[in-house]
Amino acid sequence: MTKPAKAGQTPARTKDRILAASLRLFNENGYDAVTTARISDEVGISEGNLWYHFRTKRDLVRAHQLALFVLIDKRLAIASTPDTVLESYALFNRLVFEEVWTYQFLYRDQAEYGRTSPELEDRVHRIYETTTNMLVRFFRHMIEAKHLDMPDDELTALADNVWMVIRYWPSFLRETRRVVKLDKAALNAGIRHHFALFNTHLTPEARAFFAKKAYA
Repeated sequence: MTKPAKAGQTPARTKDRILAASLRLFNENGYDAVTTARISDEVGISEGNLWYHFRTKRDLVRAHQLALFVLIDKRLAIASTPDTVLESYALFNRLVFEEVWTYQFLYRDQAEYGRTSPELEDRVHRIYETTTNMLVRFFRHMIEAKHLDMPDDELTALADNVWMVIRYWPSFLRETRRVVKLDKAALNAGIRHHFALFNTHLTPEARAFFAKKAYA
């Protein structure tokens, strides 16, 4: 049964409520399990009113991707030097896992919602490339500051592996452990797995710093 709409509800407010409700439902249940009827019922509007704002679930995906890009731009703007690299990397780590936490279904359910528009796919490709380059820069600064002991020719592979753990952690949990909605323990397990890729190459001081500063 559709919940009664609130009096005086404006179109902009309705659109925001649709986005909030759909994000929560997609994250908690998976993209395929959520219908537009369920979203409209959650918001308290008719399904026709939802279609006025978003014609399809794929339109909702696009809106959530654009909102995710705002978060991504924040962490891509993080500066780093050898003197600040530990703080910068801890901040990067928190922000990138905040993205995963907030938009779990986008990282987890791509096989369900499918390909996006060509311009968004191009942007995602650039984000992946920029993130890998950013990780390599972090690791080089750690080496320069003597926090990390690894040969330079292994850094690109390390960056790729770190990004794969971060990017596919929600999908891995869903496929191997039937975990759909992430909780803090699952999020921190992803952080721990990504540090496991290079933890033994860090100094004890750097490991202690990340143990204190890099987890949710």
